[in-house]
Amino acid sequence: MDLALPVKLVDICGGAKGEEWFVVINQAYQALFATCGLDSFQAIYDLGGGTVVKHQADRSVLRFALAESVLYLKRHERETRLKGGKLAGTSYRWCSEGGKEFAFFHAFRAHGLATANPVAMGERFLADGRVESFFITEDFAPFVQLEELIRHTPEVLLGEKNKMKRLNILKAVGTYARRMHQSGFNHQDFNATHVLLHGFEAGVPDMALFDLQRVDQRSWQKIRWPIKALAEFNYSSRENQVFSNAERLFLFHVYCDKVDQPLSLFEKIQYQWTCAKTERIARHTAKRQARNRKRRINSSLR
Repeated sequence: MDLALPVKLVDICGGAKGEEWFVVINQAYQALFATCGLDSFQAIYDLGGGTVVKHQADRSVLRFALAESVLYLKRHERETRLKGGKLAGTSYRWCSEGGKEFAFFHAFRAHGLATANPVAMGERFLADGRVESFFITEDFAPFVQLEELIRHTPEVLLGEKNKMKRLNILKAVGTYARRMHQSGFNHQDFNATHVLLHGFEAGVPDMALFDLQRVDQRSWQKIRWPIKALAEFNYSSRENQVFSNAERLFLFHVYCDKVDQPLSLFEKIQYQWTCAKTERIARHTAKRQARNRKRRINSSLR
């Protein structure tokens, strides 16, 4: 399964005046959606059954099966319209959270950057000026989250016998981050939760990303991208002390495409900034967790 292939799109539209809608479907799923009667915004947005894996006031995520595919439907309810942008390959401009994330998945794929499979996106424009939207992705199995490996099966990565596995994973992460930044994107949540791996048992694994809600394309921020992205990754992968400091330095060498070469003075400074940023993230997270614990205790005493 090649998760880096560009995605071809099919778009349909409809709705009464003032409540127009459009839906964009990955061409690979067009026949399946048609067979299942999922040919309008309402039919897809109102899907029932399955398992609700997340529910908040204005959005929810539903896990459901369609034929042999396991899919995730992310719904956004009555949101303020975003400025948006053109969705390449269609005649439409997206203006919602669902549209924004789908557009980033589509753009990553267009640059050969692997992601979970984007399946469909839709927007419905409401009379009060707001918008409802959805975004569907396919389950990323057989890929696994790096966070799951670190947290639940650290024994497959720990110890001298697994050192090459760890280095191969860091090769995949550093190479992906470099290519992502060269392509003009920075995932602002570049952490172990969103890093997907396949084949880490034998050589450098395939890597993909998911959850592309927060992607930065501001070119004037590029100098900060490696610091922010690698610091986020370093902090999120600290659990169970899987990766050593020397291995994190190796990750930075991979990112700089200098595995067997010394870093320049500027790159050395960048690495020090990355280490400092990692510690700032740790302190900020500890303070936030302490506040949350205090808030929960106070609530239980009322």
